[in-house]
Amino acid sequence: MAAALVHPGQPWHLGERTLQLQQKTVASSDEMGPRIYHKVRSKCWKWKVIPESYQDMISPQPHFMASFLGEDGRVWPSAFFAPPGFALPQHGGRQIQLNAQLDPRDGAAVNGLATWRNGEIAGELGIKKADTPQAATNGWNKVKNGTLMGGVTIDFMSRRRNRFNGQLELNGSGNAMKILQAFGNCPKYITRRRLRRTGQNLGGVTAGEAQQYQQLSSEDAALLEKTDMMYLGTGHPEHGADMNIRGGQAGFMRSLADGQFLAWPDYVGNGFYMSLGNTKLNPQAGVLVVDWDDTGRGLQILGKTETYEREEIQQGQVPAALVPGLQAMLEDEPQALRLVVIKVEIVRSIPQYCPHQYEKVELSPYNPTPMRELKSGAKSHEFDARVQWAKPESEDVITFEFQLAPIPRPGSLKLKAGQHVRLGIPALSKDGMPVERTWTVTSEPSWFHEHGRFQISVQHKKDGLVTPFLHQKLALNKVEESESVFIFHGFSGEFSPLLEPSGEYRLQKQLPKHIVFFAGGIGVTPAIAALKGIIDQPGEERAVPESFTLFYSFRDLRNAAFLGYLLKQVQGDLQAVAPETKLKVVINITNKDAKMMIDQLHASASGTLLGALPVKALTGRQDVLLLPGRLESFKEHLPFTGNDVEGFVCGPAAFEQAALGLWSAAGLPAGKLRTESFAY
Repeated sequence: MAAALVHPGQPWHLGERTLQLQQKTVASSDEMGPRIYHKVRSKCWKWKVIPESYQDMISPQPHFMASFLGEDGRVWPSAFFAPPGFALPQHGGRQIQLNAQLDPRDGAAVNGLATWRNGEIAGELGIKKADTPQAATNGWNKVKNGTLMGGVTIDFMSRRRNRFNGQLELNGSGNAMKILQAFGNCPKYITRRRLRRTGQNLGGVTAGEAQQYQQLSSEDAALLEKTDMMYLGTGHPEHGADMNIRGGQAGFMRSLADGQFLAWPDYVGNGFYMSLGNTKLNPQAGVLVVDWDDTGRGLQILGKTETYEREEIQQGQVPAALVPGLQAMLEDEPQALRLVVIKVEIVRSIPQYCPHQYEKVELSPYNPTPMRELKSGAKSHEFDARVQWAKPESEDVITFEFQLAPIPRPGSLKLKAGQHVRLGIPALSKDGMPVERTWTVTSEPSWFHEHGRFQISVQHKKDGLVTPFLHQKLALNKVEESESVFIFHGFSGEFSPLLEPSGEYRLQKQLPKHIVFFAGGIGVTPAIAALKGIIDQPGEERAVPESFTLFYSFRDLRNAAFLGYLLKQVQGDLQAVAPETKLKVVINITNKDAKMMIDQLHASASGTLLGALPVKALTGRQDVLLLPGRLESFKEHLPFTGNDVEGFVCGPAAFEQAALGLWSAAGLPAGKLRTESFAY
């Protein structure tokens, strides 16, 4: 197998790289590329080994999905079925022995790409060669050792998925897959299914003959309407065969133009574009659809693949026969990056292809919600927000990170610095409806745009309804999995120096020269969001102030959220991207023992602040001041005049009033002070 790759040390070929460049995923692909393959002792890059962490989940599965690349370029998608234990990793992970055979009616078996069963196994099952379908019998002696093969093994219940690329080897037990590449995959878009009964393929002896034709039938279209997962085989002679999955809500695949085409949406994935990259070099692909939960019917669909971007479809730049169908699909699938279409050439329908009986347990939470389900009321919202982790920022403040499910299509949802998010909490209800709350997003906008993730920071209120649940249950993993799923209602707001009151981003000439934040307690979160927003801006679009002054007031060091970030990290991060911006953090402790606490901190050379910051680092710093007393202590640090300053106040009512008085006493324009109320 040739190794014509685009860059030494990377596994990507030209087809994959073309799409990575188009979708701007080159950096992430190159970062992960060398990590997802695992070398054996051979110095040749292509000889890989299945890591032990992958091997342990191969044998327990009652299925192994495979694709076979023929000399004519066609890719047959297939599946081996047998009781668990038939698939065995061997030779240090260089091979998977498959002690099972394909159904003799399978297109790969009929075309001699893989054996259906040897005589010994057939004899054990009481099947004579004369009993097999004629096409399979004719293919017995034309199986080719070394046929390029892709494989995927999936634990449906845990959604673990591993993929293997290699070559078919024939031995006394039947089929073996010599591994050339092995890598794990994320669990998105996999439906959880429970195995209820196992069986083993007996093929056409009792199950009925396969039918082969050239376009999808109405019966096929009906199967697609209830299908939530399929298996996609692609490949190229120089780069091997590949087998992957695609999933979505039931009906995510459609038969178009009277069965001449098969289409499905391409959702956000890992950005490697292995499958679609293969089709850029060899457009032939094969799709395997299995009726897991009912009849066991299998449908192999082969043809040439084309991908159409959203803009092409919207502008009608697709074959005329596809325009109405693809435009309707695009309207129904707002999170589709593009639509993938196969011009159907071969359909092979196989009754009782899967001998096992499965039961659907749960669709993937990352499946995008089609508009048809929102319009019908089957779902009330498009996105869930699923808690990923929680970490303390102080004794009474915890930051939670959420992942949107499904991951939004790039550009379809935008988060701006300083905006807040509104979340519904189904685990808590009031008058039969999920309780809703709004929090400032404290993570960088780019983190959301790249990964579909965002963070909020929540202060505990003992007498509250929501925060005890978040702090005492959710943060401590004392909830059911379903209780960690919130309803995402969207981002909004404009409480940020980077935003106009209309919510639009400001240009450099619109940004005030001096930015001042008054933050009381948890009211520091908008200031954190503003600082991260300034740092996070793309270089060519960056708008930066001459100075950023934060007056941060709190009662006790133990309750000072983000203090470590403000004293240790933000100065360096800001200087790296905006060295011209002068940052000053004025910290005011309102505790009656504040002066004593500050004196103790400065006197201690070996003490630590919040367990992380050496106190001696504060000594002599001009950008950080510690003050006792009330807000009046800040007055001397407001040397600004005129209209080149803009202020932001966030804190409890008394704090807000004090900040307004201080701003007025400094002679600064009242119209240049924006407020947002918070409670401690």
